[in-house]
Amino acid sequence: MKLPILAFVIATVLGLSHASYLPGFVIQDDSVGSMLQDSTKLITNCGDAHDILTIEYVALSPDPPVKGQDLEINFKGSLSEAVPNGTVVEIIVKYGVVKLIQKKFDFCDKIQEVDEKCPIPEGELTFNKVVALPKEIPPGKYTVHAEIVTPEKKRVACLIGQTTFPRN
Repeated sequence: MKLPILAFVIATVLGLSHASYLPGFVIQDDSVGSMLQDSTKLITNCGDAHDILTIEYVALSPDPPVKGQDLEINFKGSLSEAVPNGTVVEIIVKYGVVKLIQKKFDFCDKIQEVDEKCPIPEGELTFNKVVALPKEIPPGKYTVHAEIVTPEKKRVACLIGQTTFPRN
C-alpha cells in the first residue's frame, strides 16, 4: 500500500529541514531507545508506542539531502488501525529559532490530490518517493515538526527532521 501524504510529510521534514547529533529513527516497541540501522539519522520519531503508525525505517538517498538534487525516500511501516476522514496534519517549520511556517491541513484532502482516499486501511505501508530539492534553499539550519492526528485525537505519527544546508 502506498501512502503519498506521508511521503509529503517526510519530504517536508527533509526538504525544508541534517544535524549529525540527532539520534537515529527509534523503533516503536518495548526496547526504548533502540535504533534502526537502515534509517536516516536526520529524522526522529517524536511519537510513542501508542501511535497508530509504527515506522520500521525511513531511508534517504542522498543522506544528507543536497539542495538542487533529487531526494529519494524509502519508507516502511504499518498502521494498527484505519486512518479516518477528518485526520489532520500540523507542520511547523523553523529556520534557526525563527518560526517560518505553522500550518494545519486536512490529511484526507491532500491524499485525494494523489489519487488516494480515506479511510486508509490498517496494515503494512511502503513507498518510494523522489522529491526535487530546489537549488535556492537558503543556507542554514532547518527544523520541521510534523504531527498527524485523527478526529478522535489519536496520534497517527509524529516526526521531527533537522538539516543544515551549507553555503556553496
